[in-house]
Amino acid sequence: MNISELSKQSGLSTPTIRYYEQIKLLPKAKRKSNGYREYSDNDLKQLFLIQQAQQVGFSLAEIKAFLPSNVGKWDHDILIGLLESKIKDIEDLEQKLLISKQNLRSMITAINSKPDEITCEENANRCCNPHHIDPTVNDLFCNGFATNTTSHHNRHMGNLANFLSKF
Repeated sequence: MNISELSKQSGLSTPTIRYYEQIKLLPKAKRKSNGYREYSDNDLKQLFLIQQAQQVGFSLAEIKAFLPSNVGKWDHDILIGLLESKIKDIEDLEQKLLISKQNLRSMITAINSKPDEITCEENANRCCNPHHIDPTVNDLFCNGFATNTTSHHNRHMGNLANFLSKF
């Protein structure tokens, strides 16, 4: 099949197919006597695998590292290991996102608990004082770093005060 047919069947643009060939994700196409590229069913399968791998979070560099030149030559154990590793990466990201979500909720609580008699700027200072703030909110602004240096604390608390003074 020619590149336009491959494009239609794979759903990828012709420049994308050429790019994958250029970076050796797709084997170099054979050429017909007229100079046109000729692709095989194996090439179409490769493109589908590339798309599936991208959809589950693999980068092109990662795909290139594990994708065999012939889809019938997969190393089962290596493939399973790579997929399990990607699942671990996703679980790590989920944990980080959960912590970020909890920290944002703590920040909302801190902002919303502003006493009526103080200004927004005073509330920002109140929220930035580690002695008057929920430790989880304080941790948010220090990004979980285990440090007690004054400059580190002041930098993060200054950023928080600036942010909160707008509310």
